[in-house]
Formats: sequence, structure tokens, C-alpha cells
Amino acid sequence: MFTQLIDPLDNLTLTCLVALVPVVSLLVMLAVFRLPAWLATLIGSIITFALALWVWRMPLDDGGHAYLYGAATGVWNVDWITIWGMVLFNTLGVSGVFENFRRWLIALGGMDVRVQTMLFAWAFGALLEGLVGFGYPWAVVAPILISLGISDLNAIRIAAIANNAPVSYGALGAPIIALAAVTGYPLLALSGSVGTVVAVLALAPPWVLLYLVSGKEGMKGGWPLAVVGSLGYIAGQYPVARYLGPYLPDVTGAIVCFIALLALL
Repeated sequence: MFTQLIDPLDNLTLTCLVALVPVVSLLVMLAVFRLPAWLATLIGSIITFALALWVWRMPLDDGGHAYLYGAATGVWNVDWITIWGMVLFNTLGVSGVFENFRRWLIALGGMDVRVQTMLFAWAFGALLEGLVGFGYPWAVVAPILISLGISDLNAIRIAAIANNAPVSYGALGAPIIALAAVTGYPLLALSGSVGTVVAVLALAPPWVLLYLVSGKEGMKGGWPLAVVGSLGYIAGQYPVARYLGPYLPDVTGAIVCFIALLALL
């Protein structure tokens, strides 16, 4: 049985740099050479496979098995969630339900960009991340924020920061499920441990979001939004992550956050 070498180059710094090659290569192919995502990902996976055989001296049969198993896991576990998440969202969009929902939230929040940011970027973004994952909230939330008058770059920043805490349980807990499969640790124990960290991390983003859209002056009158938004998400996320598992913490956190914010309004 093959045991992974921790430092195959006998130099931890050099080993870490070599381990970064696939990630850096993928970013360069996407950002510099503008290759299609599928092609950049395919080339990146081949680079990873080659490094595993050459640098980490992984046997060919073990490497091939890991490569094919990883590809199958991505196609089945990951793509299955993403495809049906997109089908669900696009169905809501085509039927007009999402547009009605968007108008309803705008009507509730009025023209206060702080309220809209908390409702769309924080609460709704967490819901999308929990159901679909993989950065999907960026593609949905940022255009909504832009339509509300937020600048393009700021809208992207807000969507990214709001996605900070929910990402750990994205796509119905896919990261935690994968971590449990790789490490062999109990799924519920990992979910609870990560849930504790996420609960602490979730205290900060709402404050940062308010600062980005309204500055220090806006935070003086909008601090209840940050308090209710963060604690509402944690109240729905932490117990589920701790006692039920990694599948629904984002969903329940987003729902409780929505209810808490609407009660505040």
C-alpha cells in the first residue's frame, strides 16, 4: 500500500512550492491565457498526475486509480448537485418566481442599501451556497447588487466576503463530506468542529459588508443589521452542523437569518 511522502524533495519549502504548481498553472491558464475552464482544468489535472508520479513517486496503478476515482467523484457527486441547483434556479427565473422574490425583498428593504446587502449578499447568498455551492452566489448576487446602484467592483467584493462563512457547507456539505472520505474521521465530528470555526468566522462578514456599502457613518445606524444578521445565521447554522451533520447548516442558517432580519425590519 502506497504511503504519501510528506517531503519527497527533502526541503519542505521546495516541496510546498512544487505542490503549488498545479494551482498556479490553473490560475495562469484561466487568467492569462484565457483558456476554456474545461481545458484548463483538464491540463491542470494532468500536471497534478505527472507530479504525483514523478515527485511524490506514486505507483502508476495507484495514481491512475486515484485520478479516475477523483474524476468520477467530481462528475457524479459535484456535477450532480451543481446541475440540479442550476435547473432549480433557472426554473424559478423562467417562471418569474425569483423576480417576484427579488422585488419583494427590495420592497421590504426600501432603498436602504445596507438592508439590501444583508438580505441579498449575506442571507440569500448563504442559501445559494448551501444549495448549489461552487461560487454560484457570486454569479447571482453581484448582478443584483449592481442593479441596486452598487459599483461593479464593490458588488464583487461584497459577494465574495459574504460567501466567506457559508462556503464550508456549500453544495449540501460537499467539502465536509469529501474531507471525511479522505481523512477517515467521523462525518458528524468533522461537521461539528468546522461548525464551531464557522460560527466564529460568521461574526465578522456582516460588519465588513456594512462598511463597504455605507462607510463608518452608515455603520452607526446599521449596526443592528450586522448583529442580527450574524447571530441569526449562527443560530440556524451551528446546531445543525453540530448535531445533524453537514448537509443543511447553510440552508437553515440562511432561513433563520432571513426571519431574524425581517423581524428586525
